[in-house]
Amino acid sequence: MYNRLISCAYKYDLLTEEQFAFRDGKSTELASQTIIEYIQEVLDNQSYVIGIFLDLTKAYTVLNHHFYWRN
Repeated sequence: MYNRLISCAYKYDLLTEEQFAFRDGKSTELASQTIIEYIQEVLDNQSYVIGIFLDLTKAYTVLNHHFYWRN
């Protein structure tokens, strides 16, 4: 399934350069380096910058999987 999804994403150019997850040659270290360089550039231009970072790693483990739909 992964191979089918990733080939479709590449075929239809759905991924941006900022997409790091699940891509060859795009590591979390490179993602961190990219955001740090961007922040430094913005600060060098004496502008404001804000970052909002969300970790959704366990987002689905806290869901009630025994929820029943009522008709």
